[in-house]
Amino acid sequence: MPDAPERQQLIAWLNDAHAMELSLAKVLENHAEDADRLPDIRARDEDHLAETREHARKLERCLDQLGASKPSAVKNAIGTVMGKMQGALSAPFGDEIMKNAISDFAAEHMEIACYRALVIAAEEIGEVQVARICNEILADEESMAQWLDQRLPEITRQSLHHAPASR
Repeated sequence: MPDAPERQQLIAWLNDAHAMELSLAKVLENHAEDADRLPDIRARDEDHLAETREHARKLERCLDQLGASKPSAVKNAIGTVMGKMQGALSAPFGDEIMKNAISDFAAEHMEIACYRALVIAAEEIGEVQVARICNEILADEESMAQWLDQRLPEITRQSLHHAPASR
């Protein structure tokens, strides 16, 4: 059953998730640099960056387990470019920490939805190991989303009182 359409769809979605993780790694690198004067935010960004890189490795193992070819170099390159562009978009503004927090909050919730769907798909076709790995990644994404949710009020207040007005 290696060529079953459901299995091929799962492989395609895992490839998409892999490209997403690589893209977000570039964003997190930029966000950690932006937070150079806020050590707790920088530390959490760096921790999540390490998790994100590990997520990409775990997804590669899932793809290997399913006998899939290496993740698409084109998708990965596009994801990397998009990650760099997203990180650079807020750099010229004094309120980059606020913009980063909003962007990260949205990205984490997109990842949560992605991994919930991957867990369901993997379970549906009997790929228990893939579902387990995606559940592990999901827990990391939920933890980061919760951290951001708790920090958003403070980040907003700091940005409101210390950022120059945006045009």
